[in-house]
Amino acid sequence: MTARDQRLRKECARRLPRRRAGGRITVELLLNLPIWLLLVLAVVQFGQRSAAVQQVAFASRVGAEEASQTASLASDDAVPGSVLAAIERPLASGGLVGSKVILEHNVGGKPVVWIAGRGPGGPPRTSLPDVGRYVRVTVCVAPTGSIPNLLGAFGLGPRGMEQSTTFRYRLPAGETP
Repeated sequence: MTARDQRLRKECARRLPRRRAGGRITVELLLNLPIWLLLVLAVVQFGQRSAAVQQVAFASRVGAEEASQTASLASDDAVPGSVLAAIERPLASGGLVGSKVILEHNVGGKPVVWIAGRGPGGPPRTSLPDVGRYVRVTVCVAPTGSIPNLLGAFGLGPRGMEQSTTFRYRLPAGETP
């Protein structure tokens, strides 16, 4: 390195003193950390809620399929046990408990609504199709115990989940209602 290079380097160092940025970075981190933590918690809770909603929708589909193939549906006076068992299996695999099941059908000629269990929600406002025989299963699940309430302190806690599925009533070959 030449003498001229050394002199230029010293002059640049004198004109542009190095500042310590460690304290400034720490303050910025402390100011931004709560925002980032809130964002990460929101993403985690949204993912868990999405998974739970998919489990409830799947349970509704499984229950509607089971109800659509139940031969004694027209003569029963409550939600058949086979339908409840079919719904509870997917809910239990997702860690969801305490469901309310609403079974609507028009198999006997007139619309019938049966409710099993306790929880939030009610039957959908839309009616069953007028033509043909149909069953509709609505599964309602309260979020308590199934989804952590990570954002509850900010008023962003989970709400109840409700999913409905309508299937055409059809019996397996050889069975009569």
